[in-house]
Amino acid sequence: MTSPNVDICTFYYDEGIMKTAITWCPECQVFLCTDCEKHHNKSEDHKTISSKEYSTLPSFMQELRSQCGDHKKKYEFYCSFHACPCCVHCVTDKHQKCQEMKPLSDILKQVKSSASVHLLDKDLKDVNEKYEEIRKYLNSRKNTNNIQKIKAIEKIQSMRRKIDDFLNKNNNKFLKS
Repeated sequence: MTSPNVDICTFYYDEGIMKTAITWCPECQVFLCTDCEKHHNKSEDHKTISSKEYSTLPSFMQELRSQCGDHKKKYEFYCSFHACPCCVHCVTDKHQKCQEMKPLSDILKQVKSSASVHLLDKDLKDVNEKYEEIRKYLNSRKNTNNIQKIKAIEKIQSMRRKIDDFLNKNNNKFLKS
């Protein structure tokens, strides 16, 4: 439903109407237009991101799902034995004998508060700072190169005018004699 340039509102698309989306709800996994976003924000307490922000996410993140592919229900549990998230139906269908079922929210809290996540977060901030430094440096080099290019073009044009003037002057002398 996404294209390189425009995302379409999921709800309108389901009705056969093409309406440009402005936000993405990761929880509901839908694109929302302005109208649908207003209704969604009133009925759901989900954090949405802009469609532009969504399009900048790496593809593996865009492919992450918060709903079970088999049952179209929200993941609520985590099976430690199979190392996978489960919806309520999965627990009763496929994981009834699994002993290590935990609420997914508990697992996420543990992951978010773990030392490795904090270190990763710090490393990402460091990488981002370095990236910004490099980006600024490259932009300044690009600007410097553009200035040098303009000066070189101006110098070439000036030399060309002088050569043309010299040739015209000599041509006129030759024609007069």
